[in-house]
Amino acid sequence: MSIPVRHTVGSLAAIVGGVLLTAASALGQSAEGLFVTVPNPITTEGVNRIKATVNARIDPAAPQRAGTVVFDFNPDGKPAATADFGACLSLQDYILTSVNRNGVNTVAYVHAPTSAHTVLPVLACRELVMSPGATLGQVTDDGNPPLVPPLNASKETLYRETLAAAGRGGLVPVVRKMYDPAVQLRRGIPRVPPLNPVYFDAADAEQVKNIAGGPNFPPVEGVADGQVGNYTARQAISLGLAKATAETRTDVASLYGLRGGNPDDPLEGRTPDVYFWAITKDIDGSVRESVNRVVRDVRQKGGNVLILVINVGGNDLVAARNLADDLRAAQTGDDKIKIVAFVTEHAPAAGTVVALGCSEIVVAKAKPDGLGDAKEADLGDFAAYIKATRQADVEANLGSVRDLAKSQGYPEILIDGMFRHDLEILRVKPAGNNLANQRRFMSREEFESAKGEWVEDKVVKPKGQLLKLTAQQAVEYGIARVAVEGTDVRAVTSAFGWPDAKSPDPGWLDKFADFLRNPVVTVLLVVLGFTGLILELKLPGLTVPGIIAALCFILVFWAHSKFSGQTFALALLLFLLGLALVGIEIFVLPGFGACGIFGILCMLAGLGVVTMDKVPATAGEWGRLGERVSVYMFAMIGAFFLAFTIARFLPKIPGGNRLVLNAPVETGSPADMLPGAGEAAELLGAVGTTNTPLRPAGMVKFGDRFVDVVSDGGFVPAGTRVQVIQVEGTRIVVKEV
Repeated sequence: MSIPVRHTVGSLAAIVGGVLLTAASALGQSAEGLFVTVPNPITTEGVNRIKATVNARIDPAAPQRAGTVVFDFNPDGKPAATADFGACLSLQDYILTSVNRNGVNTVAYVHAPTSAHTVLPVLACRELVMSPGATLGQVTDDGNPPLVPPLNASKETLYRETLAAAGRGGLVPVVRKMYDPAVQLRRGIPRVPPLNPVYFDAADAEQVKNIAGGPNFPPVEGVADGQVGNYTARQAISLGLAKATAETRTDVASLYGLRGGNPDDPLEGRTPDVYFWAITKDIDGSVRESVNRVVRDVRQKGGNVLILVINVGGNDLVAARNLADDLRAAQTGDDKIKIVAFVTEHAPAAGTVVALGCSEIVVAKAKPDGLGDAKEADLGDFAAYIKATRQADVEANLGSVRDLAKSQGYPEILIDGMFRHDLEILRVKPAGNNLANQRRFMSREEFESAKGEWVEDKVVKPKGQLLKLTAQQAVEYGIARVAVEGTDVRAVTSAFGWPDAKSPDPGWLDKFADFLRNPVVTVLLVVLGFTGLILELKLPGLTVPGIIAALCFILVFWAHSKFSGQTFALALLLFLLGLALVGIEIFVLPGFGACGIFGILCMLAGLGVVTMDKVPATAGEWGRLGERVSVYMFAMIGAFFLAFTIARFLPKIPGGNRLVLNAPVETGSPADMLPGAGEAAELLGAVGTTNTPLRPAGMVKFGDRFVDVVSDGGFVPAGTRVQVIQVEGTRIVVKEV
């Protein structure tokens, strides 16, 4: 059998790499791990994406170089089967010649039925880990229709070469059984040294001649003659195909001593374009909206990395979990971005939950020389939250945070330790010499029940206290990716080998909220609010001071509440204030004065705020804003035309005139209520009696005519004698006499 030179060299490099990894483990160095999801079916585009992702992480010059690459062949835990031999061969060739050759440990993780040519790149990995319910094999079958056509000689040769290059040359009969039902798989002792048991095909006379013990050999357990092989995890381990079993990515990470089974790298080999944003207040709904606006802005600018600086907490774990889900969603899709949580000092409760939703967690550590003001960061402090929260809510949120940790590949038992005093957590290792890198977290009870299989390595959390991780512990236990010195974002970019981070535009609303939270501005708004309120009480009917007071108090409460920064909240408050002012203008102060004008302006402002995230910066953004404004303008113009039409024709519609309230008149026509400019001028100095209260607008009776007037600023009750002191066009101003 001829094996290509490139595969031979790759195999030798893989062996050397394995020796180096073993040596590193002996020195106590923990290799970086990378999880890569292999698409199903495998396509050329998917293979190119895998190449870009892996190449960026196995480059010897990479600051956080991955020493182990785990290829997950079952996206979302679903069966995988690819009939496209070319795409599978491309991935197999890349693993053998580019990854294994670089001294990287490649692991195939199969946790669902995996068949057809997807088996080829699985076999190219140096090691195989399967979940208990997974199967591997059935490259072809004799069903109708077959998974793929029977292998021709060239494809069969490639399967053989793959096994040899990956160091599994002795398993050719085992793999051949996957695509040839005629293979009679047996196990025997060779006639010549080394006298180690081997698998062979009892239907091949040449192979049988080399096996001691005669022609009669019992079949391999669970592998039937006349059928294509499809091996369970237990069979694969027994046959030497698989190394171990693992239920989840977290278990795989534990098996190889990796930092955690985190989701795939969203960068996928793209050149990092880095931005950063600091959360400056405790996590709540407004912070969630602000961070989502920042994520959208980073995407619009073409960025693909966001460093989220977290040095806050809060007890709103529901808002924190929602934000964590938003961040996880931002790390998927066509325009995914990598989000790194940078905990600079303290991220208790809600801050920890948000950090768990990011792609990676980085923690700050104090400088060894003691210089600077950087403190050792801590993570997972839920003590204050538990003390201030009902037990039922604590239990509910514990389940939510555990689910988040599980989906992100973090040990769930560590989350339990952050919430429960009565739990003792141990870190254990296998009792034998096999799987020496493996570490697992267990409760004391679990350890006692499996004491023969595991040896206690370390007490992570004793009973009677809550787990709170230092920066060093967060890295050691696989929660944080790396610890950096200081709190400058450049320490993070330097650790990952990225360019300096830029600051995105937070949007005008966040800037406005920050401006309003300035103590000087807050005091000024409160002063103006109470001043307007006092003026309105002292001078009833003035209205403008009252409107200003209402606006000031709305801004103060919005800026300092948990809705701070929420576009919808501010828009709703402005719109409701506008409705209230218009209602006052219609039902309390007849006419069209300050209340009506300010009411319409507030309603328009509310509609504008709810549709605008930030002040437009480009021609396209200005154009979109213009479109939205034009829609509201046309709507308002249409409303005026509709209102005037209804007002004109409703009195003439039978039955409709009953909906119209006619003004009180004694003689004359309704036109007597609305004098022209000349008639209004003739009223200068005239004395009349108020027919309605003037607040400041209302109606006055002059002789037998009723005329709309406004007072000179004060409130005038009905039945009061007033005199016209000023006429401007049709605007008639009166004062009490």
